[in-house]
Amino acid sequence: MAREVIMPKLGLTMEEGVINKWFVREGERVEKGDPLFEVATDKVNMEVESPASGVVLKILYPEGATVPITEVVAYIGEEGEEVPVPGKKAPGEQPEAGERVAGEQVMTQKTETGTETAKERIKASPLARKLAQEYGIDLATITGTGPGGRIVKEDVERAKRALEEAKKQEIPVVEEAPVTEEVKGKVVPLSRMRQIIAQRMVESARTKPHFFVFQEILAEELVKMRERLLPLVEKETGLRVSYTDILVKVVAKALERYPLLYASFTEEGIVFHEHVNIGVAVALEDGLIVPVVKEVERKSIAQITRELHDLVERAKAGKLTPEEISGGTFTISNLGMFGVDAFTAIINPPESAILACGAIKKKPVFDGKDIVPLAVMELVLSCDHRIVDGAVAAQFMQFLKTLLEEPFALLL
Repeated sequence: MAREVIMPKLGLTMEEGVINKWFVREGERVEKGDPLFEVATDKVNMEVESPASGVVLKILYPEGATVPITEVVAYIGEEGEEVPVPGKKAPGEQPEAGERVAGEQVMTQKTETGTETAKERIKASPLARKLAQEYGIDLATITGTGPGGRIVKEDVERAKRALEEAKKQEIPVVEEAPVTEEVKGKVVPLSRMRQIIAQRMVESARTKPHFFVFQEILAEELVKMRERLLPLVEKETGLRVSYTDILVKVVAKALERYPLLYASFTEEGIVFHEHVNIGVAVALEDGLIVPVVKEVERKSIAQITRELHDLVERAKAGKLTPEEISGGTFTISNLGMFGVDAFTAIINPPESAILACGAIKKKPVFDGKDIVPLAVMELVLSCDHRIVDGAVAAQFMQFLKTLLEEPFALLL
């Protein structure tokens, strides 16, 4: 009997998903665990694997279709096996996109010239797939050197080494799709990610009464702390500790003293969360995503470095799970690596605050005797005034300033 492939529920709040792309075509054989299609939810893109081995008998929804959870999207079985047909249309009536009907269903995409194109499935050995998933590398970015262009273990290892070289760069580069002549003067439809970002940010700005607290800190000790931590963390993890890694730990220490800053507002009252779960905003090509480091108060800077590096790499590869981008209680957005002095950020619902971090720059500072060049950093805290008052926000920023300017205070 043909096996149903359904739209999975990938998160507690997920009600529907968009089929971004199919990795297979009707008539192709797949093995259990092979990727079938990619789903875009309101939080993340994920690949859905085949629940069984067999032939793809029928694909019911085209790319771009929005499908409710648990809805059947395809059938897998033995070649020639019949698939269920719920009913037929009246003579001359055209089937809706993605409807399960008798007859052929167009699953190819058409270009402006009418030429049909199909998405080829990525050829890779099982070991290569396993390693790529482990390393957080998108197979689509790898050129296969095996028979017939098949991606093998050596190709994945080579891609991993290339990523390790790239990560040593201090300034990240966010690639943006070029504005071509074909789109100038035209309306370009929003991506699913951009739609969700727009919806959530408008909702946050409309429902949360934001206020902002600006704080300048002397970052001399923070710079020295990172320099001392670099060889220690690299020896333990093989990774270079970043300022963001350190900020995650230091901010968590400050939040423990001021729990209102990582609480949430509800109509029933204020929810005080058990753990400090810090989200870190990561820029992607078509938007941004906020992976979450859970229970930061229990983790060392080395653990945070390792976990955050893994989350960021898989965020860029589109490999995060819904659990890894949910449950945040506070967010850090750092644009310092782009040379930004200061900025204000919109709170990420349902959180009550977000910290925006600017660049560390040398500036002339009066030290009580002379004007000397010192490293300075601008921090801006955005707060939900329904929960947090100005005095509490100011005290939090004062304590955070103390921790960053006197790192030994972390031991208190």
